[in-house]
Amino acid sequence: MVRFKGSFHLSTKSLRQPRTISRLLALAAVWHIGVVLAVFLVAQAQLAPQTFDRNGIGVSFAIDSHYYRIEAEDMAKLLWQGRIRDWAGYNASFHVKLYSLSFALAGRLVGNNILAAEPLNLLYYLFILALTYGIAREAFDRNVAVLASAVVAFWPSLLLHTTQLLRDALFIPALLLLMLSLLVIVNRKLSIERGLLMAVPGTLGALVVWLCRGDSWEIVVGIIILGAVIFAVAQIKERQFSVGGTLAIALMLLLTVCIPRLVPTYRQSNTLLATSPTHAAGANSRALVPTENPEPPPSRWDLSRRVGLLRHKFITRYPLAGSNIDTDVELRDTADVLRYLPRAALIGFFAPFPNSWVKRGEQVGLPGRLMAGAEMLFMYAVMCLAGFALVKYYRRLSVWLLLGISSAGCIALGCVVVNISTLYRMRYAYFILIIILGMKGWLAVTSRGGEQRASVVELA
Repeated sequence: MVRFKGSFHLSTKSLRQPRTISRLLALAAVWHIGVVLAVFLVAQAQLAPQTFDRNGIGVSFAIDSHYYRIEAEDMAKLLWQGRIRDWAGYNASFHVKLYSLSFALAGRLVGNNILAAEPLNLLYYLFILALTYGIAREAFDRNVAVLASAVVAFWPSLLLHTTQLLRDALFIPALLLLMLSLLVIVNRKLSIERGLLMAVPGTLGALVVWLCRGDSWEIVVGIIILGAVIFAVAQIKERQFSVGGTLAIALMLLLTVCIPRLVPTYRQSNTLLATSPTHAAGANSRALVPTENPEPPPSRWDLSRRVGLLRHKFITRYPLAGSNIDTDVELRDTADVLRYLPRAALIGFFAPFPNSWVKRGEQVGLPGRLMAGAEMLFMYAVMCLAGFALVKYYRRLSVWLLLGISSAGCIALGCVVVNISTLYRMRYAYFILIIILGMKGWLAVTSRGGEQRASVVELA
């Protein structure tokens, strides 16, 4: 029987039971359903009309869901009428097509609102928690996995966003699945058969990212390349050659590079959406502003031009949003991108900054800003704990993989996204990795003597 030492009061028996994650997911499912019901009741009673419409759509923080809901409802009607070919040819984003399936199944019972989207949103939410647990368990141990999953499960803004019809709810588990596959390849010596099997979930995660958010494609390729580098370092360090792992990395990279050529992209609108100062007042305040693109689109491998173009689109898309930052900065070439990297890192990791936490937001008002401020204050503490974990466990390559992926994602978003509210929800997947590192740091801090005394059981 294993006995834990140290001051961390967490049941040894509960952490060792294989049903721990099942119980956590069951509790989280009840919690998520309860939140969705509460949001819907508030919306129906019009207790917060500036925040939620009658369908439960967050018009102040997830206005895109308003248009996605309309499209999903239209496609659900096509399915009800048996017009499968028309549904397949409907010009909508991939994640909206999936929501239309949920609407087709549940819409007639509960209406075409967030309740009809809940079967799919709940599945996404549970996938996020399960993959968080899996990454933390693979990188460290069950204690870290339970703590990290619990923090993510009760993350207020993430919870609210997963009640909506946004692509983030699908993007996050897809990216986490890719990260978990890379971590397993780095940590374990795989046979050829297991290497081939491990390439499947990694490639699937990359494929889903491409389908729901193609503009993040370069980040995905960069993440796999980073995983390949750390995997090579691991082989050199261990003085062993893993045929299965090498095959898995090579296959994932090859298939990922080929996906844009083999799989068609879903709708990329020819118009950009501009938000008026009355954005929060309702969906009708949003106007479509046509954009001009006289120059041919850059190659996907012309990274500096791609970054500059994506940044320019964000500047144009939300010209009057209340949380814009550095909209006067355009990145035209590689030198501009390199000079902006320190500022991008600052924004990617730490925005919104403390000076905006107590100011009334243009769209979310004072309560939204206070929530964001509280979450960022917590994340600042988590980042300090993650730094402690990095110093203490710097010999572990899994730590560097998690840090490298989260840093690459946050800095890339800092370069491209000028709207802080959009940046806030686009970096959830990368912040989850920081939370995992932070929870490891927390256990180390509370162990009264380091890893030998920590309330952790490292499984062989």
